[in-house]
Amino acid sequence: MKRSRWVLILCIAAAFFLWVVYTLSNEYTAYFRFPLEVETNLDGRANISQADNTLFLRGKTRGFYIIRYSWRKRIPSVRIFAEQTLMGRYPEKSDKFYLLANDIHNLVNDALGADFQVETILSDTIRLEYRQVHSRYVPVQFVSDISYMPQYMSFVPVRTYPDSILVYAEEPYLDLIRGIRTRKVMLSNLDQTVEGIARLEIPANARLSRSEINYEVMVSRFVEMTLEVPVTTRNVPSRRELIILPDKVTLQFRCPFEEAASISAGDFSLVVDYNEFTGKAGGKITPALEGAPLMISHLQLTPQFVDGIIQNRY
Repeated sequence: MKRSRWVLILCIAAAFFLWVVYTLSNEYTAYFRFPLEVETNLDGRANISQADNTLFLRGKTRGFYIIRYSWRKRIPSVRIFAEQTLMGRYPEKSDKFYLLANDIHNLVNDALGADFQVETILSDTIRLEYRQVHSRYVPVQFVSDISYMPQYMSFVPVRTYPDSILVYAEEPYLDLIRGIRTRKVMLSNLDQTVEGIARLEIPANARLSRSEINYEVMVSRFVEMTLEVPVTTRNVPSRRELIILPDKVTLQFRCPFEEAASISAGDFSLVVDYNEFTGKAGGKITPALEGAPLMISHLQLTPQFVDGIIQNRY
């Protein structure tokens, strides 16, 4: 007898559970209120505004959605993007704008997702505020982690297009922004020039004129060369003579493979300034490299320091 009673209770519970699932799976029309955020592209103004009035609408959705909505203590905002052409402007309020419900019906419907169908937006006018912001061009800072195949490297910095972008922000936020960093670009084992697109990091309380930039990593095959280059002097008084020891320095460097044949010792200029030499307490100085081909890298001098003897001329 007791067993039969438990079986009956379980059957009733299972039937009730199935009834609840079936009922909540059906679609119903109900009324909802949502906070609304509107992003736009007004020139010279902030790009996001929280609507002054909540979005009041009637929509069709499943019972599960209605239950979740009813139990939430805080309703998440609905965020849409509205073109500036949809924005109306209050004539005597410089920062006040509005949107008409009919113009954003499809935008709200898409923002709420496939489980929700907007039937009518009951809030006739959406009131918004977009404050004026300042703008200026700031440089793009390319952030990367690049490695190369053996005998390959870059002889010029990574090129970015554009190399600066327009940043919009209210003061004092704009004064704090000195550059815009890209998201880190990872490139491995390069043996040829690479082009790509890098996303930009958007600073807090700001917006950018674009969200990404193009970059180009110039990659060349290199060779290592060694040349002996004479060391010259300058600013030596007429009655003095500065004798450099040694008078030639060995330069070791990397250059692009295709340019190696055209590079000679005459393309380099190593100079010791008399005034700088006499100001050195130890009597040794590193020659200044005042002339060199543009496409060289990893330059080393042997010896790194030279000595000198000052003699009088008669």
